[in-house]
Amino acid sequence: MTFQDHLRALATQAIASISATEAEDIYVVSFFIDNERDDPRQPTLTIGYNTEAQFRRSIANASDEAEARWNYAFWLQNELTVIGDLTRDPDGTAARRQWINELGLWYDEPTKPEDWVTTVGSTAALIEANFNHACIQLARGLHDDGVIAATIGKPVPVVLHELEYYEAIARRTEAANPPGLADDFTTWVRTG
Repeated sequence: MTFQDHLRALATQAIASISATEAEDIYVVSFFIDNERDDPRQPTLTIGYNTEAQFRRSIANASDEAEARWNYAFWLQNELTVIGDLTRDPDGTAARRQWINELGLWYDEPTKPEDWVTTVGSTAALIEANFNHACIQLARGLHDDGVIAATIGKPVPVVLHELEYYEAIARRTEAANPPGLADDFTTWVRTG
């Protein structure tokens, strides 16, 4: 199984696990991208969602309604799955390493501090770019195949994000969704 196949299988299973009752209140799917142990060779994808009820509960604690609606800090931060997690997804960890190897980007940790910049710097950025692209393709596929709409009962945006928000997050989210679906989020990122 390729890493992309693994991503698709776990993401589909995670979204399908959402109960019909909870699905009615969902307005966004979260694709939280992070590096396990701060290691660029170990990117993970945590899939979750947020609900209108959680949004309403968060308004009082946020600077405004848009922040409560779109800032992950105010979301449920549930974990339907964590793809590539060393403990919870060992198959994904192995598939991810093979994928990075096939891309020609795997590296061994440098032993000398002066080698970090030349060995890790640009290679880490390439791993990140490829992983982000795989997550964009995953989200588009889940939209195009109707997985999200069938489970949630309507199309909702998939937000590809980290803990910080910046222009690249807006662009990735736009690419991951049908035109216009994520406009409220991307407007918030760009004007916030």
